[in-house]
Amino acid sequence: MSEVGLQQAKSQRARKAICEATIGSLVEIGYSETSLNRVAAAAGFSKGALQHHFPTKEDLIAATVDELLTRTEAKSERLRAKSVESALLQAWVRFINTPAYRALMEILSAARTDKALQKRLSSDLVEWGRKLDQQSLDQYEAVSGSEEEVIMLLNMTRSFMRGLLLQERYGVSQEQTDQYVKQWISMVAPMLKFKGD
Repeated sequence: MSEVGLQQAKSQRARKAICEATIGSLVEIGYSETSLNRVAAAAGFSKGALQHHFPTKEDLIAATVDELLTRTEAKSERLRAKSVESALLQAWVRFINTPAYRALMEILSAARTDKALQKRLSSDLVEWGRKLDQQSLDQYEAVSGSEEEVIMLLNMTRSFMRGLLLQERYGVSQEQTDQYVKQWISMVAPMLKFKGD
């Protein structure tokens, strides 16, 4: 590998480590307390080294969002599920009920009032939503045959599950949350089928 290639690989590893530390900080202490100093310390870098990659908190958060959106995009295959119910449950377990998704929720909450962050992330989030809609259409059909219903049902499911992550902060137990997820899936799954079934 050339000197330039080695330097690029080192830079990518550093950026990834910094984003991982940012995710950990967002989950542990929230958006407002996540600072360049804290992330640098958690990642094992000086603040100057971190700022070489991400000059501002907004730059750091935008890069972290890129990392998080990539992680949370479900693969278009069925997640090896035998039923719609198990596919929806796997989506909850593998993509939504995770530290990465909790970190994303922290950023989305912050972007609600931070107009500069909102503007910076807006197009990426819209594109992410489009990809999720397309993945839904690639994987599922509505029993009624309506593509709009597939998108609506799966967007409602994601919104419901996101809300459950927020609800945890207010004393709802993991057992209750699991019951809510299973109940929701039992209501939605009969309206969906795998594409081609």
